[in-house]
Amino acid sequence: MTKKVKKLSVYIVLGVIPFGAATVGLAGRANRTRQVDAAGASQQTDAAFRDGLYLGKLDASDDRKVRPSIGRWSDPKDRASFLAGYQRGYEETRATKIAGQRH
Repeated sequence: MTKKVKKLSVYIVLGVIPFGAATVGLAGRANRTRQVDAAGASQQTDAAFRDGLYLGKLDASDDRKVRPSIGRWSDPKDRASFLAGYQRGYEETRATKIAGQRH
């Protein structure tokens, strides 16, 4: 190999490596986004989560204290899902009300 060919191959390798690294980074980020979207989608179709979300929003909009009624659901998984929905609904509604009061 001549010096010109070696130099050219080094430039090509150095030019291609950043694109490869960027591609790997973007592919990893896209995979994480899909996992989060899948988790959010499963929560939106879960009856216990939706029930908690609704009641959390209702309590926050009526300025009630946080009192999730997890006894409505007998399965521990459903209770955890209800509680997660309640907390999200309550916190989102409170944040919206607080932001609305600032304006």
